[in-house]
Amino acid sequence: MADPLNPDGARRRFLAVSQGRRAADPALDIATAKARLRQADPGLDIAPALRLLGEGRWQPALLSVVPWLLSETGRAWLAPALLRAMQLAIDGLARLRSRRTDESPETSSVGTQAG
Repeated sequence: MADPLNPDGARRRFLAVSQGRRAADPALDIATAKARLRQADPGLDIAPALRLLGEGRWQPALLSVVPWLLSETGRAWLAPALLRAMQLAIDGLARLRSRRTDESPETSSVGTQAG
């Protein structure tokens, strides 16, 4: 048997197999990928969410994942994305603030000319 995968590696392989793409390991099939994903992250059960998505029920599908996202494992998985989103928001606010400072009447030549 191959070396155990880390959670991210297991997710990538499972997604590749479930989307019909050829996995890096030609012996890997969907059942093996699911087993490895369960082994890497036993708290994640995506079957209910996939069933609901297949039925076109988006809101219940998203809500079925919420308990996992609130778990320690889910928070650890979600933390990098949240930190990146916060950093983008902070950078955007900093750009807006610098733009406002550059356009303020105190620094504008129009506002300081005597008429």
